[in-house]
Amino acid sequence: MDSSRSKMRLLSLGAFFLSTSSALPNGLYSRQVDDAPEYTALGCFVDTGSRVLPSKVISTHDMTAEKCAANCRGYDYFGTQWSSECYCGSNKPTDAAPASECNMPCSGNPDETCGAGMRLNVYEFDRACDSDTEEPPVAISGFEYKGCYTDNVPQRVLGGITVAQHDMTLEKCAATCTAGGYAFFGVEYGTECFCGTSLDAASTKVSEGECSMTCMGNHSQQCGGPNRLNIYEKPNPVGAGSNLESVGDFHYASCWTDKVDDRSLKAVDWSTDDMTVEKCADRCSEFSYFGLEYSRECYCGNELIGQAAPEKDCAMLCVGAPGQWCGGPDRMNLYTKATSTSVTTSAEVTTPVETETDTPTITPEPETTTAPTEPETTTSDIPVSTTELPSSTESSTTTTQGPELTTITDCPPTPTYNGNPEYCYVSGGLPAACRQLASTTLNSRSVGPSMSACKTALTRYGMPTNPAATACFPTTALPAVPSSALARSVADSVYACLHAPTASVICQSDSACATNTYTVGQVPSPTPSTGVDLLKGDGGFEDGTLGDWVLGSSTHLVSTTISNARPKSGSQGLLMRYLSVNGGGNTLTYNLPVVPGQQYRFSLSFQHTNPSSATSLYLYVYPDVLQTSFTEAQLNGAPANVWGTREITFTAKASWVQLVLNVGGNVGGTNDVYIDDITFVRLT
Repeated sequence: MDSSRSKMRLLSLGAFFLSTSSALPNGLYSRQVDDAPEYTALGCFVDTGSRVLPSKVISTHDMTAEKCAANCRGYDYFGTQWSSECYCGSNKPTDAAPASECNMPCSGNPDETCGAGMRLNVYEFDRACDSDTEEPPVAISGFEYKGCYTDNVPQRVLGGITVAQHDMTLEKCAATCTAGGYAFFGVEYGTECFCGTSLDAASTKVSEGECSMTCMGNHSQQCGGPNRLNIYEKPNPVGAGSNLESVGDFHYASCWTDKVDDRSLKAVDWSTDDMTVEKCADRCSEFSYFGLEYSRECYCGNELIGQAAPEKDCAMLCVGAPGQWCGGPDRMNLYTKATSTSVTTSAEVTTPVETETDTPTITPEPETTTAPTEPETTTSDIPVSTTELPSSTESSTTTTQGPELTTITDCPPTPTYNGNPEYCYVSGGLPAACRQLASTTLNSRSVGPSMSACKTALTRYGMPTNPAATACFPTTALPAVPSSALARSVADSVYACLHAPTASVICQSDSACATNTYTVGQVPSPTPSTGVDLLKGDGGFEDGTLGDWVLGSSTHLVSTTISNARPKSGSQGLLMRYLSVNGGGNTLTYNLPVVPGQQYRFSLSFQHTNPSSATSLYLYVYPDVLQTSFTEAQLNGAPANVWGTREITFTAKASWVQLVLNVGGNVGGTNDVYIDDITFVRLT
């Protein structure tokens, strides 16, 4: 049954007190009307910045469990927090808290508790009587519903155009993708729409409960979830796009990487709303290369940097010719006048290979007068420019009818993270709750709670559920007070299992060498890995939006807007206005991948307007659980209307981070906190 679409029998809003109430263990209870169970209270649970119940959030001055239940119709769980807030979701919260920590009365009924700060009173809907009321997926004309699927960041599983609208509906997304010539569309995170000619094989189908967010433009429709897509497909799609084998003097080479702040082709940057391969080729006819990107962009040049990328990364259709490929985000379909040549021999060279930086790119003559054919999409086909190679590489050179070629083998000096698994911790860097299992202070009373805390920690801060890791934990409960020998044995077994490769929790490293072939004198410079802002401008808010930052729900406590009033640089910045509510606060979160074991810096610039207000500005980094010190976070010690900085420098203990920015306070008057130039830079 699609539980996120199930209809439920709810109590009327006026009937808070129940005709019957059946006692359940551990203080839980079930609400009933005419013996028909409706929902059950599960207790008090810990919330997080990314929200354990992330959907259909509301805040009202008359909040009760009844009102929240009505709001969350169609979900499996709902929870109340901070007296007046309501959250919905289809995944059961797992991090239980003592009942005493949910101690704030509901704003609509002081005899009922509605959580507290980052604490939820959680309820589960009873589905027993709803099995015959399942609703089918919403039908969209011309498309068939395929299910809930995983997405991938940054290379999306639907590689076509992307739009985000605060009034997103299934119909709007379908219309956008149909107009662009795409056979697939997918909706995600309530507001996002993705198009594609095919669904990447890396995407897997998951339960409908993981696509639990409603569309912001129509709350009766489902619009995916965090990193989850509701996918629709045309039943009889027309053929996908293609690359032209040749156009003018150019022939197709490869899908190629690009960067907004360091273009692979720098001579010409041109964009038009009727872009085609032919138009770009004509504009770049005097150059050696041209590339098409993001459906409507054209780039030309005689020198090329970057590297070949998988063809599936170039999955956006040209706006002027839907049958042609026009790159993708940070990817271009590259065309070249160069002739393809292959290497036939190799030999080890023990000295550095040097190249001349002022030598112009050579365009070799074709071997025959016949029309060129589509070359193999390898880096040996694309001559590029560089400066010098390190002495730790191997190289060979050979001469054929084409240009002189060199083969470069690069081996990392130490084992490095190989990308597997995607979400992982360095050895010895598991969450503190898991490391406690190996502690000599662990006793028979604490082993059960420690295992529960460890299991919960492995699914927090954006890390998805890992069934292999879950299997490390015993399925049967330990005795309330197990023997010391049993407690130690179980704890050691779980800890050892989590470190085993089969659990997919510990990051894997290797020293595999990479071998590539290039034209002599045109070896590409390595892509810089340090000193680059990994937020790619999203910390400057120059497009007038929050970008990939996710805003918390407590906007009635701290309002958040993009403002041009006081940017530190550029024309836009972030304004978080503390509204002088005692204990009020709100957060922004941002998840992104990192290289385990490397050092990073998270920093921002800020200024505020009211030093008398007891306002704080905290930076957090998860899952390492790092934060700004209490003293540094207090803004009443910082002068008004003067730019200051906050930063955290750390060594990553996992393959991803969740950056959190929090503004809050304890009365003292309204305070405008301006934030700009947020950066996240790899230092080593």
